[in-house]
Amino acid sequence: MKARLQIFPAIFFLCGLASCTYYVGPNQLTRQFKANPITHPAVYSYINAEAINPESYSHDSLVVYYASMPIPVKNEILDRDFVRIILAHLVLGRDIEQINANLVKLKPWADHGSTGPFHKSGDYDFSEISWCSLLYLFGDKPAILYPDTRNHLVAVLIGNSGAKPSLRMPGTGKLFRETENHILMGEVSRYLKNQWLNEHGDTSLAFNNEKSGFESWLLNHLDEKFKGGFYEFNSNPYAGYSFQALNTLFSFAHSDTVRKAANKLLNEIIYEYSLSSIELKRYPVYRRQPWRASNTSFDWDPISSIVRVLVTKKTGVQWPVREKQHGLITLLLRYELNNQLANLLLEKNTAYSATLGHGRKGSPEIYSSNKNYVLSAGGVQRGLLSQLAARPIVLLLNDGVQHADSCFRLCGKGEMPHWNNTGVYGNLACTNQPVMIPPQYKPVAEKSGWMAFYLPKLQLGIYVYSKKNLGLMLVSTEYGKPDETSLDELIKANSALNINKQLNLVGRGIVSYRPSSPKNRWVIYKMNNRKLDRKFDKWKRVNVLVSVARQE
Repeated sequence: MKARLQIFPAIFFLCGLASCTYYVGPNQLTRQFKANPITHPAVYSYINAEAINPESYSHDSLVVYYASMPIPVKNEILDRDFVRIILAHLVLGRDIEQINANLVKLKPWADHGSTGPFHKSGDYDFSEISWCSLLYLFGDKPAILYPDTRNHLVAVLIGNSGAKPSLRMPGTGKLFRETENHILMGEVSRYLKNQWLNEHGDTSLAFNNEKSGFESWLLNHLDEKFKGGFYEFNSNPYAGYSFQALNTLFSFAHSDTVRKAANKLLNEIIYEYSLSSIELKRYPVYRRQPWRASNTSFDWDPISSIVRVLVTKKTGVQWPVREKQHGLITLLLRYELNNQLANLLLEKNTAYSATLGHGRKGSPEIYSSNKNYVLSAGGVQRGLLSQLAARPIVLLLNDGVQHADSCFRLCGKGEMPHWNNTGVYGNLACTNQPVMIPPQYKPVAEKSGWMAFYLPKLQLGIYVYSKKNLGLMLVSTEYGKPDETSLDELIKANSALNINKQLNLVGRGIVSYRPSSPKNRWVIYKMNNRKLDRKFDKWKRVNVLVSVARQE
């Protein structure tokens, strides 16, 4: 009876989360985007990488960092670092006997699934997915991972197995869907343990992924993510763990069909990242734990840390800033960048505008870019239970800056939950508050509320208009060095317009905007009197207006 009473608060809370289209009922993201698949062979070329030789990375700073830590005897440190330390020591061939002696006595320190009010001991999936990497990296090297240790790893430390996926959140009476990253980590671990058992003598149907139907389920699940996108998009830290699960599957699955599906989804994540980033940094809207939105460091993004490691593997040059939590596993696993993705990440040779739709009651991502900048919209929060976090509109420059406080940015009126910061169209950004100008930049001209800035190293002009209820920013690469004359021309071109509602983008036409738009509408609503599609709940998953690398 007590257990039944406890479930009611969870029901009320999670029914609220149902507005997020993920936790309760059919997967709305999959349903919405099912008829709009993304297929871009030029970007999704498949790399069948060579077998992993972890020892080849023995001199990398990430391996050295974790190998410098003492060998853990039990779960005396953060459980996720526990496995990383073991991996680093084994890569260097250090303390083999002691590590095996410790591992063979180790037991899981928690249960599978999310930790919550009615499931106090969870989150073991974060460790289990890394145990899978340890198994497949060293399981056939008995001089490093002893046979008894390997068998203990399979039988005890990797718990998920069998043909039935576990998709429900513990402690909720199996009424609510498990979180996205937990499903990926748990089910990839299940697939890889089944594969190991099947290939090492256990012919039970439950461990034959193909005959049991589990492989078909997993392929369908990956296809849903490819078509519908991730619910936990841009999330810290969860997007990094979803990426780890997919990379682990790609690295160790022996089915070519499964590996290609994982590779395609990994490429899609990197492609979308490339649209939103410059210098391997970005500052997007995201979902899960909105309290994290106030962090302004670009080094904080888990996908950025993963991409920096991938670029190191591709180019051989170590990126100076690499977050360690996700970096070591990325380094040791098999996924690599193909040439097209590497070029998109490192070069901005083609101007583009891109929108990413995230479905019903989601927030869009809106970006525009030229060679030396990415203009990144901050998105919109759709209520507290949407788990979305709005951010400032930020002008990301090719300038080495690693902190949003040192960028031109536009915040919304009031607290973050009230913002609609979707006001980006091409090289224009607008919102209902003044533009925040970083202290290192001084205007070269000022007049009638306008300021002009010039960045000679980047050959960029930035025009800013700020007053109490309006902030405009125009980024220019076309008109030469801004000065009083160019500022006069901009002011003259807009003298007949109500600048609170319209701006003449010289050479392109007049764009109309409503900076205080409702949270289900794009701030931009007209271009040259042509109405734009403002209902971003129904936008395509990915739409790139100008790009030579991704073909529509």
